[in-house]
Amino acid sequence: MSEICLNLLLVGDSMVGKTSLLLKFTDGNFPENHMATIGVEYKDKTIKINGRPVKLQIWDTSGQERFRSITQNFYRNADGILFIFDMTSPESFYHIKDWLRDSETSDSEIKRIIVGNKLDLENDRKIDKKKMDHYAEGKNIKSYEVSAKSGKNVEKIFKEIAELIIKNKTEEEIHSLHGNKTGRNVSTSTISYAKYDKKKKCC
Repeated sequence: MSEICLNLLLVGDSMVGKTSLLLKFTDGNFPENHMATIGVEYKDKTIKINGRPVKLQIWDTSGQERFRSITQNFYRNADGILFIFDMTSPESFYHIKDWLRDSETSDSEIKRIIVGNKLDLENDRKIDKKKMDHYAEGKNIKSYEVSAKSGKNVEKIFKEIAELIIKNKTEEEIHSLHGNKTGRNVSTSTISYAKYDKKKKCC
């Protein structure tokens, strides 16, 4: 059975925990001390969906304004986007609308999920689940609360978006998910200052 290859983006404000989510999912580690991502970082992991291997190529983008144009270059080749905010930071939640707007110029079939991170800081949260769900429903997008630190729902969100991408696709469509898309052929190690190369295939 051939391996499916999917490109996923993690976007959101700086310091909301995008890299922590990525490392928790791919390596099972939570970095206690981590600096803001510079440019774009990459890791991948293969999971199984309905018994079929699915390679998730995950691009962790910087939330800093000066790297916004780099992030936008990745939208066109994404199969799914996870919009991350910090539930203890109202500002990061309100900025989700800006990140969504940036992505709307790309393929309308791209699957999107809104993710509220830092569920472990329940006593400090400023955005409740009802508010997040209401906003997501208005955009016709699913939403989840997660904790990169405890690992709660981390595996779930990546599996969920992979299932959303594959769902209702024919075998031919699945086989050619990247037939007309391009990406970057990279190793499994994390890459900083990643540059977009549209001449190389995803897998």
